[in-house]
Formats: sequence, structure tokens, C-alpha cells
Amino acid sequence: MLKKYIFPLIITSILAGCGGSSTNSTTPPDPTVPTPPTSSATTTEITGVITGFGSVFVNGVEYETDSAEVSTDDNAGASETDLQIGMIITLNGEINEDGTTGNASSIHYDEQIKGPLDSIDLIGNSLSVLGQTILFDDLTSLDNVILIELIPGDFLEISGFFDADGNLYATRIEKETESTKLKVQGMVKMLDTVNKTFTLGSLTIDYSSAVFDDFVEADLAEDQEVRVKGLSSALANDVFVVSEIKLKESKEEHENGDGKHTEGFITSFESNSSFIVNDIHVITDENTEFEHGSVDSLMLNVRVKIKGEYNSTGDLLAKEIRIHQRTNLNLEGAIQGVDLDLSTVTVLDVVFEISNQTKMKDESDRGERFFDLADLTVGDFVEIKGFIDNEGNNIATKMERKNEGDDNDTELKGTVSNIIDFSFDIVGVNVSTNENTLFEGTDGDDVTQTTFFEQLQNDMLVEVKGQIIDGILVAFKVEIKENESDDDHSDEGMHRTELRGIVEDISDQTLVVSGHDVLITSNTEFEFNDDKLPADEFWKIVVTGDQVKVKGHVGAQGIITAKSIELER
Repeated sequence: MLKKYIFPLIITSILAGCGGSSTNSTTPPDPTVPTPPTSSATTTEITGVITGFGSVFVNGVEYETDSAEVSTDDNAGASETDLQIGMIITLNGEINEDGTTGNASSIHYDEQIKGPLDSIDLIGNSLSVLGQTILFDDLTSLDNVILIELIPGDFLEISGFFDADGNLYATRIEKETESTKLKVQGMVKMLDTVNKTFTLGSLTIDYSSAVFDDFVEADLAEDQEVRVKGLSSALANDVFVVSEIKLKESKEEHENGDGKHTEGFITSFESNSSFIVNDIHVITDENTEFEHGSVDSLMLNVRVKIKGEYNSTGDLLAKEIRIHQRTNLNLEGAIQGVDLDLSTVTVLDVVFEISNQTKMKDESDRGERFFDLADLTVGDFVEIKGFIDNEGNNIATKMERKNEGDDNDTELKGTVSNIIDFSFDIVGVNVSTNENTLFEGTDGDDVTQTTFFEQLQNDMLVEVKGQIIDGILVAFKVEIKENESDDDHSDEGMHRTELRGIVEDISDQTLVVSGHDVLITSNTEFEFNDDKLPADEFWKIVVTGDQVKVKGHVGAQGIITAKSIELER
């Protein structure tokens, strides 16, 4: 990502070649000196997430876009400035022999969902739009979005990958002004050719008056991936009368040796040498190289980046596979050092490795679009998210420069070690607590310092907010977080939730909030306008259509047992 030094080096080389001479004569080549080999470029199709600009970074490769045709779903004549960090694009171009640079001939972007928010679970890291379940995490790019401030009805554009369960993992969420046009992408289920309906998630699609794009109605089938569009006025009672349907499954034919880079989840798994990613059959062999994992890391729902070539049977033979690692490290503070040679940044004495795979964005007032490591200076305030690899290196997967707050607060999230008295370490940073620290325990409840440290154990995931005083992070607030794991969103076990949604139905012991059953118990607490309410008073005033925030636990059947319900009017 040190692209800013390339041009001066070229100029220096040209001047050196001129040797300061003003003559126009040309020295003939010396036949005894071998001609250096000409670098070659490989034509490749790429599907992946934009991680930076300069011109466009995708899957660790920087593509020049000066001659590229850029298009989006709504604009056939778009430009590079219409693209944003976190968008999933399809790019056609050439990759140079160095494997890290290339030239794009075309770039296309389609969002996966565009519509109003139904509900959001801030603890479960999920939201619902147009009947689709969308998952998000620390690496999701947010544009004009503050998650805790989202309310039902906010209009969102979402780009992402589908996992094996049909959920959409959001690589980017943008809040937009409300639009009259809605878009949904997903897998066709419960196809009824008589009544001309099918479902996408929990949304019923009525295609009786739809135009079919690039295929015909007779070809519509169960489990196809399609994209539907229609007007917001055509959505009522979870039935969407669409005006257009487009088949999203790949129809492209590839020749032996054609290059392909793709990124996504393993959605079908036969073995670690045969699986499906983005509707592409991927195979591995003994020459396949792995980063941040091994062949044994491959399994259903693992997210991967793949570089490979198609073989004579149409399978994609993976040459390189990068295993996605979950974020377990989050640090916010002022930069102490930048090493361009080693591509590292130091914050709170913690050294992070930066690469072309790192999502880089300038969220400060400077707002540099072509933002990379060379733009950072000591004292810049940044937020870095990443993971610790098997060799103990801190790998940055996302870095954003921000405006430094007046309070000089520092935030840190990671796994705990070295618990002594009322302090602990996170990635070598010592965290101290005192009588003024606020504590949140394993159940999300406010607890005392003593109770917090009785619950705290090594390797727990903890989030800290505080200030650096004499080299120690003195905590204002510490929270025990649920460790992310592969089954965070499964139906097994109990999981904390903080759901914000709309009351759709009311009965004696339950509410239905944006499609979620909420069980009320004698221990449930109620609140309205920041005041506690007795249960009987709450039931007198709550009506369908009210917005509520529910805190509680999700059980095995998806039923939420409410610890508290706050009426938000």
C-alpha cells in the first residue's frame, strides 16, 4: 500500500537513464547483455470486497481504474467515485506478474438488499430488512450509520455475502434517504407456479406481474438465487408484488486456465478438496497454499478468499486460500509510530501489521479517499480491528482514522489475561479499575467491582473504555462480551439480545416484536420516558405499532424471555 512512492522512483529512474546528457543520439544495445524478461499480466475475473482506493483494492490487489468501465445497478455510466469501502464488486481485468497490482477493464456493483429496517438486535449482531436476516460484525463498513441509533423504518442499502444458512453477512451498511424502489436478493423457496408466488426469507414474493430479466418464467425454479425489485407501495402485510426478477446464478463459461479470484462463505461442503463458494465448485490439491489457516480449516460456513484457475472440467483449482479470522481485537487511540518498511502501526505499545487486505478508511475531517499507511502520522487518532495470528502477530483487518475526541478516551476490546486484584491485561495493555468504574457482567447487568471480578476469567472477551494515565489504561467502564463463535447465531443454547422493533401483536404473556415472540415474566421490568412502570400500567398503554427495545435472552426456539422492555415513543 505504499503506492505514493512509485511515481518518484519512476522519475528518478528516468533521470538516471538520461545521465544529464542533452544529446539526442541513442547508444545501440549491447548484444552481450541479456534483455530482461518482459513482465506478463494474467486476465482474471474478481469478486470481492473493496478494501481501499488508489485506485481500487480488492482481495489484496491494487487495480488501476483509469480506463475501466464502471457500472452499478442504477447507473450504467458510473465512475470510480461511486464506489465505496465494503462494497462487493465484480471486476474484470489483468493482474501483473507481481500479484499485487493490475488494471481493471470493468467494475460492476449490485447491492443485495435495499429497504426499510424491520428490527435490529445489537447484542446478537443481526438486523432484519424486508424479511431477510442480516448479520454484521466489527468488520462491517458503516456509512452514515450509527448502529445504536437505528430505528425501524430507517432505509438501508446493504452489500454482503450469503452464508450456508441463507443469512446475508453485511460487508457494508449504508443509511439512505427513503426511496420508492425496494430490492431483495435471495434463494427461491416454496415456489408456487399456480399462484405465482415464492418466498425470500420470511417475505412472500408475488411475481404475477413481473418482467423476467435474462431468463423466462418457465425457468424459475426452487433454490435459484434471484434478485427482485418493486415499488415500496407494492409491499403490504409481508407480501411484495415485484415488477422485475433477475437470475443471479452464474451463467458464464470459462476456459481451461482462466483466472478467478472470489470471496465468500463455503455454502456446500463435500470435503476439504471439494466445496462450493459463490456458486463455484472449488477444488484443492497438494500445491494449494493457505494463509491464516490450513486445509483442515475448511468447512461449511467458513469465509474464504480464493485465488485460482479454472481447469478443463470447469472446476476452480485454488492456488491460494486465505481463511477469514474473526475479530478478537479492537483498539482505539493515538498513533505512537508508523513503520512504512515493515508496514506496521503502533498504538498503546501494540504493534499491528497492515497489508493490502486491511480495510482502510479516513473518517476524519480530512476525508482522504486515497488513504493508506503513508498518510498516517504520529498523533493521528485511529480505530484498529483485527486478530492475533498463530505466531502472536497482531493482524489489522480494518483501520479507520477518526477525529480525536475532546475527552481523549481510549477503547480496547480483546481477550483477558493476567487477572490480578482488580486489574487485568488485554494484548499486553494493563487495565486498571477503581471505585468509579462501571461494570457490566456476564448477563449484561450492572454489577459491583467484586462481582465483576468473580465472574471474570482468562480468555473472556472484554470491552474497555477509559484513559491512559501514566502508561496504564484506567477504565471508566468494562463489559464482559459474549465470545464470537461459529454457532453464535444458531438455535442452540441461550444468547443475550437487545432487540429494537415494532409491536405487531399483544397477548397476556407475550408480545410479537417485528416477527419475534417476546415472553413476559413476573421478573420483566418496564420503562417509558425513562421512568419505571408497573406491569399493569405498561399493559394499559402499549399498543400495536409502538416501538420498543427489549433486553433479554433468546432460547432454543427463538423465543425471547424479556428482562426489560422500554417503550420508545
